[in-house]
Amino acid sequence: MSTLALTSPQAARRSLLTLLANETRAELTKALRSPAFVLPTLALPLAFYSLFGIVLAPPGGGNAGYLLATFGVFAGLGPALFGFGAAIADERARGVLALKQVSPLPVGVFLGAKLATALVFTGTVLVGLYALAALWGGVALPRPAWLLLAVIQLLGVVPFCLLGLCIGLGLASSAAMGVTNLVFMVLAVLGGLWIPIMLFPGWMQAIGSVLPTYHVAALALQATGRTAGTDPWLHVAVLGASAAIFAAIAWRAWRAMPR
Repeated sequence: MSTLALTSPQAARRSLLTLLANETRAELTKALRSPAFVLPTLALPLAFYSLFGIVLAPPGGGNAGYLLATFGVFAGLGPALFGFGAAIADERARGVLALKQVSPLPVGVFLGAKLATALVFTGTVLVGLYALAALWGGVALPRPAWLLLAVIQLLGVVPFCLLGLCIGLGLASSAAMGVTNLVFMVLAVLGGLWIPIMLFPGWMQAIGSVLPTYHVAALALQATGRTAGTDPWLHVAVLGASAAIFAAIAWRAWRAMPR
């Protein structure tokens, strides 16, 4: 009796991990079969960084190091928003999400697989960005700084996944793609991922300073030693609050869906 009690939770955990691995494999296969998703997701951050951080960067200007932090955040924005927002709205329209709801698959496994897929794509781009920065951008960081930067940029994907989930669950497929593109551009531009936010007019800086992209980028910049003086826990608190708000909205939208 005690043996069953001990092994049963272990078996349940193994079963959940197996389900998560299988669902993640299916999500990755589906994503890789969509060139319209794969090519921009993988190529755009690397191409933009190569152009603005290396080719057009003034000698000794430090652009490569600065843009490594911000473009690493940009690398996770596409997989998160489009993998959750537009993709889930499309699955809703095709009835796939309704099938998932009545299947024995736990919702946590379904969403966890999408998160894992976003992290795989983000991690792949980050490896390329770090290689470009180190080999041709002249960026030299201590090993702990590289590790901290990677952790920040990977964990920074989570709020954007939750935001994408709000879009995917709350909008029709025909509207979700357009809204996702708009949100993507606003978060990237006003969040200071392409142009430093201090170069914007005051009203744009005010908007940008409340966006989650700005706060993830601020943490990434601090990890590379590019900025100082701002309390990192303030950025963490804002990101935590943003994630909680997005999660609450997404949960409400999920509960409101017809079963």
